Amino acid sequence: MACGSVINVAVLLGMFIPTFAPQQSKAVLPMIAGGAVPLYPPLARAAKVEGIVHVKVTTDGVKVVTAQAEDGNRLLADSAEENARTWRFSKHEPTSFTVTYRFRLDANADPNNPTVTLRFPAEVDVSIAPLVLSDPAPEIRK
Repeated sequence: MACGSVINVAVLLGMFIPTFAPQQSKAVLPMIAGGAVPLYPPLARAAKVEGIVHVKVTTDGVKVVTAQAEDGNRLLADSAEENARTWRFSKHEPTSFTVTYRFRLDANADPNNPTVTLRFPAEVDVSIAPLVLSDPAPEIRK
């Protein structure tokens, strides 16, 4: 019974003693002033590759100085890095942050025009219909 009382007291104390764990403040991300529209990489589309790429971006206060993919398929990662390097920002303190690029093939999408959703500077979604390769003509298959 004494052991149960000690546990009850510890639980009660835990409810009333405030914790002083440091809270992380949300960093203010720079505002985008310009950059290229991200597109689905043609080779990735033909290979039916889709996925997520996280790109670590470092700025000098106006432009991107480094953009390095931390993960993801190399076909998608190269495109994401290339796109991030085109970004320009309103003047700000130099900073680093991670951008999430999502590349998705959508059978219901327009095959000629990608859908791009930008939630700058933290998220970029790019989707397009998969590339449809047709069978060769019957006389070629023989």
